[in-house]
Amino acid sequence: MKNGSVFAPTEISPGVVLPVHECPENLVGVVRAAREYRLIALRQIVSGERMFRIEGELSLRPSRYSVQVSETQHVDLNPGHSAEEILDRYFWRFMNHHCEPNTVIRGREVVAVRTIAPWEDVTFDYNATEYDMADPFACRCGSAVCLGEIRGFKHLTHEQRHRLRPHLSTHLQRHLESATVPLPSLVPA
Repeated sequence: MKNGSVFAPTEISPGVVLPVHECPENLVGVVRAAREYRLIALRQIVSGERMFRIEGELSLRPSRYSVQVSETQHVDLNPGHSAEEILDRYFWRFMNHHCEPNTVIRGREVVAVRTIAPWEDVTFDYNATEYDMADPFACRCGSAVCLGEIRGFKHLTHEQRHRLRPHLSTHLQRHLESATVPLPSLVPA
């Protein structure tokens, strides 16, 4: 598979060929299967490895595809980017949610929290970065600890928030450290 191609047929396991777009640095790729796009590892990624930086424009409002990186800021894309540019530079948008993720987001950096096998989906827990999801959804991760409805940190119980501690972004971690501080309304109504 040549870097820069939009999608190239790639054998991801014996006899299984899927269209994959190889992202810069050959660490991850976007796979298109069953009318969905997913970010996958192209090689083994070890626990603790910094994988990539989330690039994009800062916004004060969450969107379906944004990632919250501070109390009030979300990384997103303005309209006008080509499909190839999104695949090459903004491939982070294809990371899916999982209730037992294999990465965490620290600031704008994506870091592996366990070894990720080649062709495995690259996932993070949306509740660990998003205070209040712009577009809540029913989770399909299949984990034994699946929360079902993913709506953001604001909607978690006290126990669920504390269980997320190792994966929490800095802006949400602060809420656990200061239990007496009320959680803010981040987006004006």
